[in-house]
Amino acid sequence: MIEQILHTKKKKHVQDLNIVPILDMLTTVIFFLLMSTTFMEYTKLTLPPAASVVATGKNATQPMNPKLLLRGQGNGKFLATLSWGGQNPGQSQDAADGRTLLDVVRKQVGIFSKRYPEEKTLQVSLERTLPYQSLISVMDGAREHLPDIVLVSYHEADQP
Repeated sequence: MIEQILHTKKKKHVQDLNIVPILDMLTTVIFFLLMSTTFMEYTKLTLPPAASVVATGKNATQPMNPKLLLRGQGNGKFLATLSWGGQNPGQSQDAADGRTLLDVVRKQVGIFSKRYPEEKTLQVSLERTLPYQSLISVMDGAREHLPDIVLVSYHEADQP
């Protein structure tokens, strides 16, 4: 009985919490948060509004704005449409498949380039669902005759 009275319960040993890894993690997270907020300014790009100039007078010529639209017709077939404006607007259409697309574009752009040698820019648009290789073929075929190629939105090619 005396032993029971004098006997004290053993205290459970509580292990100390190691906070060093938690502090390391917080230091790293704070560092990356601070760095990412400073880079946000560099990624924001503000462009001035586009200005348009309208040429008037006797010598004013209308821009050609040649556009090459590539649409898919199913089964790996494509319809390449080259259209242009200006004084004598026109259009050229040719069907192609994956193997002949480069040659068809090369032929279309070559004929246009011979007819209008002063024109050096071509706008290219593809349907949204066409493969990336078709874009490469179109750009390779057009680059031989028209060095300045501008990609425009696929919305233009999606419209009938």
